[in-house]
Amino acid sequence: MTTARDNLSKADTVTIAAIEARIPTLVEARMLVESFQTMVRKKLVADLDPWIATASLSLIGSFASGIIRDKAAVRAAMQQKAARTAAQ
Repeated sequence: MTTARDNLSKADTVTIAAIEARIPTLVEARMLVESFQTMVRKKLVADLDPWIATASLSLIGSFASGIIRDKAAVRAAMQQKAARTAAQ
């Protein structure tokens, strides 16, 4: 699900397209995982709460629940990375 989509074989691309056409909630889950990765990578701390609200209602709701339980640590880690990057 997180493999770069432009690196897939034609057969894999067709298979994924067929699956996603039949299971739109899977597309939403993929997009949420990708947006979480981007949010963490870019240190977008302000996006965490809205992301959790959306993700909680999706197929990755259990992952979002884990983030909620550890939200202070997740937020601190994102802020620490941002502060460290700014200092460099």
